[in-house]
Amino acid sequence: MKTKHIHLISPSRPLEWTLMAFFVLAALSAVVVYLAAPSVYANLLMLHPAPTERYPIRATLVLVGMLLVIAVGMVGVVRHWRWLFWLLLIAFGASILDIPVTILELMGVVPRLFPVWYSLARMGSVLIEVPLAVWMLQIYRRYGVWAMGRKAHAEGQSDK
Repeated sequence: MKTKHIHLISPSRPLEWTLMAFFVLAALSAVVVYLAAPSVYANLLMLHPAPTERYPIRATLVLVGMLLVIAVGMVGVVRHWRWLFWLLLIAFGASILDIPVTILELMGVVPRLFPVWYSLARMGSVLIEVPLAVWMLQIYRRYGVWAMGRKAHAEGQSDK
């Protein structure tokens, strides 16, 4: 007798792949920004490197730290770390605040720390992060964290 094997795909699988792609793009963009304009990292750290020092060691360490955080994020997505789900949801949702800050920077109301192209790139990233937060929230509401199921009752309670 032949049986049909139905492979159920978790509702979070597309989200996981999208988050992995986001992390890869974030890592690539961090490296490209570092190679093209290391002054962005120097300004972020409020460094004043010597003119002969194109890639300050502290800026390089910040890049390495960012890449390590991204790598931990990728591992956490694959392993379905609950705390990472919540951290990403909060971080991606709160990133919407970057839009008015960037607009105020471009208008000259607040001091500008970054070049215009970098500020616009950050706003582009926000346009990806906010829909990801909405998607994560929808998955949580329907299926639980990482679509691993929802608990009907608090732990320790039984059905009556």
